[in-house]
Amino acid sequence: MTRNHIRAHSGPFTLEEQQEAELELAVLHADAFALRLRAKEGENPPTLEEWGTHYRRKAPLLVRLSLSDPLRYEDLAREAVTQWREAEQREATAIAAIGTGDDAERWLANRGH
Repeated sequence: MTRNHIRAHSGPFTLEEQQEAELELAVLHADAFALRLRAKEGENPPTLEEWGTHYRRKAPLLVRLSLSDPLRYEDLAREAVTQWREAEQREATAIAAIGTGDDAERWLANRGH
């Protein structure tokens, strides 16, 4: 999503909407903390899909918040969009790797002979 797309379809938040969005952002920060903690502990690490879902929720919210308060949210929105893009790329790479796993292993095994 681009800033212009969001501006054209929903625009900046009203004051009440902004307060609700900031509360949602606080929840997302807590979710990210829980995901990082799980990753650090290693027993039940978050999946790529869980990270992707987190960034799919966080990035558009921050972009729209940046329309309402650019000085406060502009840099956070840029970072979140980058993280979202990277998470999408990791998910796509993982899906492609799963789809070619057996074939790739066979190709490598035959290449060695």
